[in-house]
Amino acid sequence: MMVFIIGGVVLIAVIVSVVASVAGAVAGVVDEDSED
Repeated sequence: MMVFIIGGVVLIAVIVSVVASVAGAVAGVVDEDSED
């Protein structure tokens, strides 16, 4: 059972970091567009 809990935590961490990366990239593009 612990394996599933650990796996779930790792999965959530991966998803959060991917979402953060995408959000950062999108924010960077938006900022560049705003400057133009």
